[in-house]
Amino acid sequence: MPLYINDSNIKIKSINKTLLRKTLIRTMTYLNIEKKHIDITFIGNSKMKSLNLEYKKVNKSTDVLSFLIAGHDKALLGEIFICLDYARKNCLKNKYSLAKEVKILCIHGVLHLLGYDHAEVDDEISMFQLQDDLYNRFR
Repeated sequence: MPLYINDSNIKIKSINKTLLRKTLIRTMTYLNIEKKHIDITFIGNSKMKSLNLEYKKVNKSTDVLSFLIAGHDKALLGEIFICLDYARKNCLKNKYSLAKEVKILCIHGVLHLLGYDHAEVDDEISMFQLQDDLYNRFR
């Protein structure tokens, strides 16, 4: 399973990467993308804000960004960036543990790589229902 989890800021010591990897591998298998390569990188607010501005033209941080990689390597699906500072804010709002929030954000990122979006209400309902189902199934 080509799943790479990178912690660029060494901020996720409190998150069990083995359990996170297990959840994501099961999710990817269920979605029939187990042979695809996904890179997940944990970053801080300033790096996320910079990526969001450069690629989405939004001058603020966000919790997750996904980038589909199209090119000569058909096995490479994409990259997911998770902002841990933002995830911690989400934890307060959603009353989740950081481990749960990170798993949900990773699943959310994977769904974006597969083309799911939440710009429209119907799409949002569909995407978030699948996201919740995947989390509850493979947590």
